[in-house]
Amino acid sequence: MKLFFVVLSGLITGLLMFSGDMLLYYDKKDYVSDGKFDSVIDIMKNLSDKRLYAGGLIGPIAAFLYCIGYYHIVLIADDKISALAMTALLLSCMGIIIGGAYHSHCAYLGLIGKLNDKKAMDTVIKYFTALNKLSILFQAAGLLILLICVAFGWTKLPNWLAIFTPGVLYLLLPLIRKLPKGIHIIICGGWANLIFVIYYLAALIYISL
Repeated sequence: MKLFFVVLSGLITGLLMFSGDMLLYYDKKDYVSDGKFDSVIDIMKNLSDKRLYAGGLIGPIAAFLYCIGYYHIVLIADDKISALAMTALLLSCMGIIIGGAYHSHCAYLGLIGKLNDKKAMDTVIKYFTALNKLSILFQAAGLLILLICVAFGWTKLPNWLAIFTPGVLYLLLPLIRKLPKGIHIIICGGWANLIFVIYYLAALIYISL
């Protein structure tokens, strides 16, 4: 029962953070997936301050809830890998805490974009990029351990569920970037959180059977 609610928490949190993504930069005009922020800033600087505030503030709240969802790693792990599972939990939590800050700072792209201050924007983007890389580093390490544990049958989940783990799903990003305009901004724009929605949903279905 505890595992069910922890996994459910992860699923709900993924949807919450995804909604934050859409609040921050969803627009029918879509954006260009070129690794730069220009097209996203063009969208965000035309949004209301209240929408940017709401989208940004979801980040730290969702990060806290994600940590609860990540606790499932410990709950599903075999006793023989308890230390490894705890390592994965701590790495993932560190990554998402930084990620929550990153998400919160997304609001600055729109707020500073309204001021048309290129120097300030360039400075913010440098810090913003460093924060993102640090978040990915910790989360990638934690999710890699999760992938290995599931794939090798060291958890209560079946081996095949390894293909639905966030680390594997993230590798589909190059294909997701090629989606047609309209659906691209929803799926690609929220992919970093949709991969958790897919994983937690698959895990929830399995443990509910």
